[in-house]
Amino acid sequence: MPSGGPAAQVQLATIAREWARIGVIGFGGPPAHIVLLRTLCVTNRKWLSAREFEDGVAAANLLPGPASTQLAIFCAWRLRGPAGAVLGGVCFIAPGMVMTLALSVRFRAGRAPLLVRVG
Repeated sequence: MPSGGPAAQVQLATIAREWARIGVIGFGGPPAHIVLLRTLCVTNRKWLSAREFEDGVAAANLLPGPASTQLAIFCAWRLRGPAGAVLGGVCFIAPGMVMTLALSVRFRAGRAPLLVRVG
């Protein structure tokens, strides 16, 4: 975790807000998520260096599972340690999970929406 610089001042509320925003607007899967995380953490806020971010991308790609989720957790961890990692991970994952659960409830409650049935 960084010991100084701009990242040391990132509030947990900022991580919650920004990671949830990416979780909500990040349609396009991992490539979209990675671009949004890079724009936020490297380009706009300069919380992480380009090298540090690319090292995170490389490490996430070596692990099994969704690389963009692992990268989101890594970035939040670099900003605020374990608390940032947990909060960033939950806020990044929750929007998609809520949408999936809501659609599941809707589909199980009766007939699927016409858009789904027509396909």
